[in-house]
Amino acid sequence: ILQILKNLLANAIKFTNAGEISLRVESAARDRVRFIVCDSGIGIPRDQQAVIFEAFRQADGGTSRRFGGTGLGLSISRELAQRMGGDISVDSEPGRGSCFTLELPLHGTVATPAPKAVSPPLVPVPMPAPAEPAVSPAAPHATPDTAPPSSGQEVEDDSASRQRPGRLILAVEDDSTFAQALVELAHELDFDCVVASTAEDALRLAPELSPSGILLDIGLPDASGLSVLERLKRDPATRHIPVHVVSALDRTHTALELGAVGFVLKPATRDRLAEAIHQLEDRQQREVRNLLIIEDDAQLRSNLKLLLAQDHLNIVAVGTVAGALEQLSATTFDCMITDLALPDGTGYDLLEHMATNESLSFPPVIVYTGRALTRDEEQRLRRYSKTIIIKGARSPERLLDEVTLFLHSVEASLPASQQRLLRQARQRDAMLDGRTILLAEDDVRNIFALTAVLEPLGVNLEVARNGREALEHLQQHDVDLVLMDIMMPEMDGLTAMRRIREQPQLASLPIIALTAKAMADDREECLAAGANDYIAKPIQIDKLVSLCRVWCPK
Repeated sequence: ILQILKNLLANAIKFTNAGEISLRVESAARDRVRFIVCDSGIGIPRDQQAVIFEAFRQADGGTSRRFGGTGLGLSISRELAQRMGGDISVDSEPGRGSCFTLELPLHGTVATPAPKAVSPPLVPVPMPAPAEPAVSPAAPHATPDTAPPSSGQEVEDDSASRQRPGRLILAVEDDSTFAQALVELAHELDFDCVVASTAEDALRLAPELSPSGILLDIGLPDASGLSVLERLKRDPATRHIPVHVVSALDRTHTALELGAVGFVLKPATRDRLAEAIHQLEDRQQREVRNLLIIEDDAQLRSNLKLLLAQDHLNIVAVGTVAGALEQLSATTFDCMITDLALPDGTGYDLLEHMATNESLSFPPVIVYTGRALTRDEEQRLRRYSKTIIIKGARSPERLLDEVTLFLHSVEASLPASQQRLLRQARQRDAMLDGRTILLAEDDVRNIFALTAVLEPLGVNLEVARNGREALEHLQQHDVDLVLMDIMMPEMDGLTAMRRIREQPQLASLPIIALTAKAMADDREECLAAGANDYIAKPIQIDKLVSLCRVWCPK
């Protein structure tokens, strides 16, 4: 009901330049209630009042061009009202304004059968409160449909007793045979090892155990490992713990962008896995970390050093491309900040040299400009992002957030002023604010539920009711991410994803598949069709929001 009324009031505000808007509630016959939204806006001709409840239709094309919007709102609102046993009607005249009446049964009795559902709902109904992103109840541990695959043996790890104080590896792995091999390898390298077979177990155990490092699989039964990585790095209690991804899914670049220290592709040799554990140990034990700042403005260089200074951090600041290359050839840096405008070249020249020099290992790069990059600048940076981790920051708090991520700083040990800035950075969801996400979904309950969650985070959510509409929308509009339901009429999600991937301009568009189950075959089918990731229904909202952060372009 809240979402329907929000939509009716939003329309009233949109189409009313002056005058008044009102909402009143009154009783109706036969234990029913009316919600009446009236405005003094432009009004609707009588011959067009039926049309406005059709999908993608407004009173006329000029209205659509003038006021914007897809025209889906009233169509979805009426459909949802009818599912609750009610309806929406309109009384309007051009120049006088409009009154929309939502009438519903008091006790929620459904008067007409709901249309046949073609897929289970994304989230429980009633809809979640818009102010909270993590709104659905916590998912239970593995059910028969989501139970981790078993190789017929229990993993003998160190959960019951620990023998090596301060030396613990948390292995997040659902294959018990591979997990047992990781335990034995950890023992050989003088580490205790505890195994988590699900994403939920990993997120519970990481803050509880505070391990030396985490070995993380991506193909987990209850959520994507990338979502686990993103949530670990957003939590002040766990973001400093080094994570090394070990997975059959090649998501190297995305994992490194999220803060992983390395990536091993399965099947992996014993030596590669041992190297991963050594890398975790090195990162955890390193007392001093190195940061390189490249900024030609001496005052700003000084201010950045003051902003980022912390114990056990060595900051080197230079003002030229030549100075940066000299430092990079002599020192191993954990992170690097650069401006794009430099006196002896540009940031692009520096990135070009880094990308083509195979003899050196380069750190993640944060482009700090204090302004929004143009589309051309973003395209130029994207050319180098295949070989270098490049992220952007436009404010001091976002810069600090990215730097402390790559330095694996323990947040509780940072100066109080930096902790305050980091809290400010997380209050605004910078990764999602202003993003355009296309939701391809035919179930009206899911559309409203996701709208209530994503729009308060700053997301512009656009809707397609099937795969064909999604393809048509992508031909005409730029989006940052697609949420693709699999079971839809006219064209299903698998077919739509294959068609999207056939188009060169959409080949790199991130797509998250919304699957009916978390079975391995379903996941593999989605990934083979072109999905970057997947999430199983019924969906926990915090997991979905986390995946959106993972895959929105950086």
